[in-house]
Amino acid sequence: YFEGDWKERGTVEKTGFIIFAGSPDGVMDEFHNPYAYNLFRLDTQGGHVTERITGHVLSGIEFPSINTTIDQITYNISSNFDPTTTPDGNILFSSTQANGSRAGGKGRVMLCVDNWDGAYPRPIYGNCEGEVGGASGRSQAKITFGDRRLVYVESPYMNWGVGQLASVSWDAPYNKTYERLTKDDGGLYRSPYPLPDDGMLVSYAERGDFGIYWFDFKNGKAGGLVHNDPEWNDHQPAPIYVKYRPRWINTFTAGKNFGVTTVTYQPFDQVKVEGYPHSWATWICFDTTLTDIPVGPYPHQ
Repeated sequence: YFEGDWKERGTVEKTGFIIFAGSPDGVMDEFHNPYAYNLFRLDTQGGHVTERITGHVLSGIEFPSINTTIDQITYNISSNFDPTTTPDGNILFSSTQANGSRAGGKGRVMLCVDNWDGAYPRPIYGNCEGEVGGASGRSQAKITFGDRRLVYVESPYMNWGVGQLASVSWDAPYNKTYERLTKDDGGLYRSPYPLPDDGMLVSYAERGDFGIYWFDFKNGKAGGLVHNDPEWNDHQPAPIYVKYRPRWINTFTAGKNFGVTTVTYQPFDQVKVEGYPHSWATWICFDTTLTDIPVGPYPHQ
């Protein structure tokens, strides 16, 4: 909270995880770029956030000097980046799918979702041949509040962070729900940020200087100016307001040789112990070692 000074105006009762994209020094991706980003989870209370939610101590890289534990939750030899939370407690992010048969070996960037512990990654949109948008880059995705659409920046190249705005339905992200939101007026967009009143902030530049604008959905272009410093590029608007409360989906593996997978689904505030959500849930187990199914098992099996 900022009104021209750094006065403390309130405290936060409790904090959760910080999910961020990081690239270890010295790594290289499949295209020989000097980086390969993946998602990491930072426990702001030194492992106690995970312990409070799941009843288990987080294992990861410990940083005693700052009482913090960090562990990696995605693994991609290309890059996973631009994480954000979804209304149901998942992590939505962009994922580079590089070599192989995709886009003639040139690769593509899809939108992907995973549980907050990295246990269940699944493609959402942009990894299949014939999908509108082709092999373009897809980044900075957010979900709108009212009609639950997945809004993202569609770029002509994989490593661009600017482009035009497009969207697909969050509940049914198929080709038929695809919509190009911008009219391609010669300007470039980035950092879309939907708001609860169905408005959306966006960073826009007609030539070189990015500023923050309200997006005009009716005309498909940047609308009213919010802020533009001519000496700076202004990106990533993020107003502070009461957000939806996501539900946690907890997963972890157990058993000899990880033969049993245990999945827990827990509405975030269903049970509280000492003021904090407790690890009470419905447990669903299946044995992955006692099956004759050639591929799978899938959930319906």
